[in-house]
Amino acid sequence: MNEDLINFIWRFRLFRQKTLLTSRNEPIEIISPGFYNSHAGPDFTDVKVRIGSTTWIGSAEIHIRASDWERHGHSGDKAYNNVILHVVYENDLRMLRADGTEPSVFVIKPYIPENIQEHYLQLIRNMNWIPCEKQLSRVDPIYVEDCLQRMLIERMEEKSEQVAELLNRNQGDWSETFYILLCRTFGFKLNVLPFELLARSLPMRILERHRDSLFQLEALLFGQAGFLEEPASDEYILSLQEEYRYLRHKYSLTPIESYLWKYLRLRPQNFPAVRLAQFASLIHRSPHLFSRILETREPVALRKLFEGISMSSYWQNHNKPGKESAKIAAGLGRESVNNILINTVSVALYSYGKYTDNSHFFSRSICLLESIPAETNRIVLKYREIGVKSMSADSSQALLQLKKKYCDQKKCVNCAVGARIINSA
Repeated sequence: MNEDLINFIWRFRLFRQKTLLTSRNEPIEIISPGFYNSHAGPDFTDVKVRIGSTTWIGSAEIHIRASDWERHGHSGDKAYNNVILHVVYENDLRMLRADGTEPSVFVIKPYIPENIQEHYLQLIRNMNWIPCEKQLSRVDPIYVEDCLQRMLIERMEEKSEQVAELLNRNQGDWSETFYILLCRTFGFKLNVLPFELLARSLPMRILERHRDSLFQLEALLFGQAGFLEEPASDEYILSLQEEYRYLRHKYSLTPIESYLWKYLRLRPQNFPAVRLAQFASLIHRSPHLFSRILETREPVALRKLFEGISMSSYWQNHNKPGKESAKIAAGLGRESVNNILINTVSVALYSYGKYTDNSHFFSRSICLLESIPAETNRIVLKYREIGVKSMSADSSQALLQLKKKYCDQKKCVNCAVGARIINSA
């Protein structure tokens, strides 16, 4: 037994409702279990119960043992003075509120149906890829769909909180914040850190001053990436080095260390130099990019902002400075564009909508995800194997959230699918 399960049982009134008694053998009726509180303070608010002939309205606190009240420090916390009911699995200690009074105690253990605990234990004890892997096919698809919708919003909310923190560090500058988010995405997992460090060392306002010159953008980006520090004999690299020395002195820049860039198991078209050249081309072609994204309503038009960029001819046959290679595609591939739209553009739109309290941007964010094919990573493919198909990026993003935050942590009682299985007859 754990607190999550008791919370779940209380929240959905899955305990037997007749002839309930408090720890003092007083008759109690649960008129309303209240609303779950995910913030600080008691677990449930607006609880309504009738004890004897008196009706009480206040908060309820849930614990495995009554002594957890003391262990969690509630006895000295005035925020718990409005607790009218202490719901426990075992009543092992009498406890008091900060004001010296004692709330009523309801021992829920005798009223929990055996099948609830059995179904819960069957889920959390198995070693399948996800706890409900064997039972999932028996769950009505409407509950799965409801679960995925909740997961998507939860994922977007979490990401928007991260954006809000970044925005705060950038003193409310949305253009700079979007630039850092975009750089992170251009790192494509393996090089997220060096791309972010590069963005922080080279403010967007400097790139904007030189956006008309692709050559100067490359000098700034490759120089700050640490790729122009080594001696060179290549004519183009020598010219970039010369230009970077001038710009570095002008803006008092300090490059990041080149050893931070990773190449392990990367295909040549994903090498850092190629991504930097593509990024330079994007900045050159699309000034004031974040403003343009806010103004661009249709998903197809948003995609076009990132499609068709063409890096300079030098990088089309060089995947490292001074190192010739086979022909490299000049622009971003379809999957790369999808990655940017999913992990940067949709998140930025959602976050901006939350920041401005404008639901229009929420809708545009979700519509954008719905217009993009589902990702094909191992998690999405595995869910497909066990019967949960995703056709677009909104559902594949939801599946990533479900796996990481719920299935892996076996938080079945907090999942609509898991809750349905636990409560099944």
